Formats: sequence, C-alpha cells, structure tokens
Amino acid sequence: MEKLELLSRIEKLSLLLHSDDLAKYNLANESIIEIKRVLDELSETYITTYC
Repeated sequence: MEKLELLSRIEKLSLLLHSDDLAKYNLANESIIEIKRVLDELSETYITTYC
C-alpha cells in the first residue's frame, strides 16, 4: 500500500471515529471495535514502514 493511500485511510477512519456523526450511523459496538482495530493496524503499518 502506498504511503499516501495509507495516510488517507488512517485519516478517514480517524475522522469517522472522532466525529459527532458516529452516533447517527447506529453502528453496533462490534463494528466500532472493528473500525478501531483496523485503524490501529493501519497506524502500526505506517509506523513500521515509514518511521
């Protein structure tokens, strides 16, 4: 995955998780946990690859 694509995915997931709109999507708690897991995974990939 290219650096800019990886950063874009991280940004989108982060914005979703930290937005006030999260409640309006009526996501199940399991879905929110999965989004956080993916965000952590992408962040770790970025750190190990580019830092």
